[in-house]
Amino acid sequence: MNADGSGVIRLTDDPATDSFPAWSPDGTKIIFQSDRDGNDEIYVVNVDGSGLTNLAGNPAADILPNWSLDGTQIIFQSQRDGNWEVYVVNSDSSELTNLTNNPAYDYARGWSPDGTKIAFVSERTGNNDVYLMNADGSGVTNLTNSPGQDWAPAWSPDGTQIAFVSNRDGNTEIYLMKADGSGQINLTNLPGNETYPVWSPYGTRITFISETGGKQSGNYEIYVMNADGSGITNLTNNPEHDMAPDWSPH
Repeated sequence: MNADGSGVIRLTDDPATDSFPAWSPDGTKIIFQSDRDGNDEIYVVNVDGSGLTNLAGNPAADILPNWSLDGTQIIFQSQRDGNWEVYVVNSDSSELTNLTNNPAYDYARGWSPDGTKIAFVSERTGNNDVYLMNADGSGVTNLTNSPGQDWAPAWSPDGTQIAFVSNRDGNTEIYLMKADGSGQINLTNLPGNETYPVWSPYGTRITFISETGGKQSGNYEIYVMNADGSGITNLTNNPEHDMAPDWSPH
């Protein structure tokens, strides 16, 4: 859809569930997860819906794909080694690497804008927290360390801030912190549940999903707000769930 919510076009048409799309940095392709082959796999498709390709086929579940900033690699989450780990693979499906290798569940997210760091989520301290590691999996640091559940980190385009989701105040809200974990603040402060933040390309706005104001109880819609939490606007307003927004790179 357009950035104001108009011009909605259906890109995939399959009886299976297709979800969590992410634009390639050059704006020509979209990567997503689908269970159309019987389990969740990662697919890539051209922006006009043509050229569908299964990228990393495996009997285990592969989910939550995201591109590197130069488009040469894809990060994702998989159970192929027995529990959820964060993996990286070249965009041509070569050189698959397990980055986390930890007995706890680790969840994929994405690279810092300069490509040197990866923000991810792990249960290694007993609940979900946001962590940082180098792009090769080394130098793991805990950023949030909250008694609540913290997840879905998203880098600002300038690399100085990370938006994330937390239920530390009783319901699920969008939070913001500096890239070193300091200065954590609640951006949304709404009565419903808000999740899945994604920054606009210039860092001025953040899209997210919320059940606040939906046409029926528990109905998720796509919203946008300014990066400081002001100007919250409902973009979709549809009786069905609208989820997992992602901005085009241009």
